[in-house]
Amino acid sequence: MNTQVFVAFFLCIGISAPVHAQKHTHEPSTHSNAMMSPGGVSHTRDASGTAWEPDSTPIHAYHYTLGDWMVMTHFNAFLAYDKQWGPRGNDQLNSINWLMIMASRPLGAGALMFRGMFSLEPATTTAEGYPLLFQSGEVFEGRPLVDRQHPHDLFMELAARYRYPLAEKAALSLYLAPSGEPALGPPVFMHRASAADIPAAPLTHHWLDSTHISFGVATLGVVYDRLQLEGSIFNGHEPDEHRWNFDPIDLDSYAGRLTCNPTPNWSLQASFGYLHSPEQLHPEEDAHRTTMSVIHNGPQANGGNWATTAAWGVNRESGVNSSGVLLESLVNIADRHVIFGRVEYVEKSGEDLATEPEDESYGITELTLGASREVAHGKPCSIAIGASVTYNFKPSSLDSLYGDSPVGLWIFLRVRPDVVRRDNDHVL
Repeated sequence: MNTQVFVAFFLCIGISAPVHAQKHTHEPSTHSNAMMSPGGVSHTRDASGTAWEPDSTPIHAYHYTLGDWMVMTHFNAFLAYDKQWGPRGNDQLNSINWLMIMASRPLGAGALMFRGMFSLEPATTTAEGYPLLFQSGEVFEGRPLVDRQHPHDLFMELAARYRYPLAEKAALSLYLAPSGEPALGPPVFMHRASAADIPAAPLTHHWLDSTHISFGVATLGVVYDRLQLEGSIFNGHEPDEHRWNFDPIDLDSYAGRLTCNPTPNWSLQASFGYLHSPEQLHPEEDAHRTTMSVIHNGPQANGGNWATTAAWGVNRESGVNSSGVLLESLVNIADRHVIFGRVEYVEKSGEDLATEPEDESYGITELTLGASREVAHGKPCSIAIGASVTYNFKPSSLDSLYGDSPVGLWIFLRVRPDVVRRDNDHVL
């Protein structure tokens, strides 16, 4: 157990909470500028990168104003014990964490937004990441990471976006990021309300949303009412193992995405991307990725919320297709009790799992069930304790590597801002 885990965990919390977060008391005209952007896009719709989520999705954040700027601070931090059983299992005391700061203001006829997202996971989960059975992707010290989830980079996102109105319900947007997220896949798992109390990354991460940290992104998008059509050029290489710096910026890949929010409670997307040389150990191989997802958010009469995400992704590399399917759901009962679950099916190769033959395909199913209870509510933070159990189902041919019934356990303390209360879209 490393004391860095505790230090970095509480540092993350400390730098996130503003000392004097101002409560919104705007007049209607100012309020409209604060809550809506050109094209009538609500700030509650904007998720990670340029991805959308349902408009009704609750926001756990601090809002305050600095002159003409509206500033929003999000964070989510887990202090957790992670235990993975079996011959390939391990355990770790760690902190999964991220901090986002967003500032926006009117500029000319449009709106300018700057956003930074940061993580201390290179220190709080070690440079090799945290134990997670059947997980694969990225490299450490010249070898592939297997049965571990890599830590996220310190600079998860540094981006600017300008959205310019074309008509009452239409707008043009330009998103530029030395580190950011292209228009490929659903909102990344850390930003999905359906995964807000699940500390572990999904096994389908590298089939759905692994490009959320790309060192070099430019995205042009058009919004019309409830539709958004986007195209990106971006860096298709996976981040390297040096998590505290910037990787070389390269625009060698492309992606396109169509998103529709037909009602305030639904968001649907379909996307396709070409990734040039994503894998460090196989620089000669390119990848094509296709994803589709449906997100539903349902505010509950008792003050709670029910969020669900269903997603599918397929990677095509060297002429071989592999698929991943995810369904995750989280029910928040009156902001106090949370029940959550995630079920996934993913096709992993022998190479992914560091076993022979490398071209063999293995179907892996993972089921996670868990719950949390809020023990502190309101300002300055919402604090909950919780636990989850993960059951892994695999072919019997992998018994010698993983045992008969590999299981994972997480016990955690979760800290984040309280939910922003809204009454007819007014922040309270």
